[in-house]
Amino acid sequence: MIITICIVDDQPILRQALEDIVNSSSNLSCIGSFADAESYINEYDNLKPDITLMDIDLPGMSGIEAIQVIKLKDAAAKFLVLTIFNNDDKVFNAIKSGAGGYLLKKYSFDYLLENIMELHAGGAPMSPEIARRVINYFQRGSGSPKELNSLTDREKMVLELIVDGFLYKEIANKLAVTIDTVKKHASSIYEKLHVRTRSEAIKKYLSR
Repeated sequence: MIITICIVDDQPILRQALEDIVNSSSNLSCIGSFADAESYINEYDNLKPDITLMDIDLPGMSGIEAIQVIKLKDAAAKFLVLTIFNNDDKVFNAIKSGAGGYLLKKYSFDYLLENIMELHAGGAPMSPEIARRVINYFQRGSGSPKELNSLTDREKMVLELIVDGFLYKEIANKLAVTIDTVKKHASSIYEKLHVRTRSEAIKKYLSR
C-alpha cells in the first residue's frame, strides 16, 4: 500500500527537499505540493492525502488555521507539522487544532520517513524538545491530574517514554522488560486515561 503525502511550505527549496525525501521511499508518494494554505484547501477534496506535511508560518492563512479548516470537513485527516517554532503556544495550538505530530525542521529530515510511518500507524511523532515540553506541561498539573495520579510509577515512566517517541521495543530495552510487558503497561495507561492512542492522550490533556 502506498501512503499518499501532500506538502504545504512556502520555501521552494525546502519544499523540493521534502518532495525528494518522500518520493525516495517505495512506500510513499507525494501527490501535491503547495506554497500556501489557501491553495491547498481549494485542492484538498480532490487529493485527500493520507498525511499532510504542514508548515505553520505561511503567507496568508497560517498552517494551524488550515488544519482547523480541513479537520472540520475531514476529521480523519492527518497532519505532521514541520516548523521552526518551538514555543508552547504554537505547539499546543497545533495539537489542539488536530496535528498528529510536531517536528522542528532542524530535526525533521533525518527521521522524516520513520515519523511519517509512525503517524500513519496511529502514533504521534515529536521532536525530543517538543515531547519534553508536553511532558513538562503534564507535570505542572495541567490536563487531568486525577487520571494521571491513577497511573503506577512504572506506567508513568512508560508514558513518558511513549510521548518521547520511543517504540515499544526501545522502551523494553530501556526498562529491561519484555515487549509484551510494555504493551500491557501501555494498554493499562490508555484504559486509565480513557484514550486509544498516544495522540489522543496528548490531545485530551492539552484540551482540558
